[in-house]
Amino acid sequence: MAHIKLAIITGSGLNFTNILDVYCQEKSLFDVFPEITTQIAGHKYQIIDGFIGSIPTIICSGRIHAYEGYEFEKFKSFLNYFREQGITHLISINAVGGLNKDMSVGDFVSVEKLVSVQYKPFPIPPIMYPSWVFHHYHPKGTYIWVTGPCYETQSELRLFLSMGGDVIGMSGGPELYWAMEMGIKTAMFSCVTNYCFDHSILTHEQVVANAQKACARFEQMFRNMVIKELTDI
Repeated sequence: MAHIKLAIITGSGLNFTNILDVYCQEKSLFDVFPEITTQIAGHKYQIIDGFIGSIPTIICSGRIHAYEGYEFEKFKSFLNYFREQGITHLISINAVGGLNKDMSVGDFVSVEKLVSVQYKPFPIPPIMYPSWVFHHYHPKGTYIWVTGPCYETQSELRLFLSMGGDVIGMSGGPELYWAMEMGIKTAMFSCVTNYCFDHSILTHEQVVANAQKACARFEQMFRNMVIKELTDI
């Protein structure tokens, strides 16, 4: 396990810094990436170096999105930072809407397939498979990636459900593409923060609040899974 170095990138309301056993250094994401100028509520925009057990780990609390206007090459620069830090394994964790009624708000889904539905064209494959899947974890599912920025209409959601989608979000595609292009073993977990076919009005504040609650319940289980997965390699 001596060659392994882990990165975890998290999104809205998802703070996993408590899983670190050793907390070495914290810096602002804006100091590392001065070209990042937008701020999304629920993102701390911090990079923390530490250890989970004996595993050197970087937790990046915050990310960039296509709906913020960032071009495709900017995602390459973002992921390249982690490669330059010697990262071998990456876990991308994001907040999503649920399409599958069997997945409850607060569930974390291990993504085994990503389907790209682009309103703003990005040169990535229409279907991608994460190169690292936690095989003993359930539920697993298919992530529909849309570029945003608007939440989808009910007609769009029914289409995505018919395509086999279990969850839908706006952050997965470019991160997964560039990380795997760089040879980083990449897994993805999605936190279901709302059920898409609930007709009540959804706000970003609700997404953040539900993600925070789910994260608090999941983080120690997740920490133990990560240690077991990487110890077995």
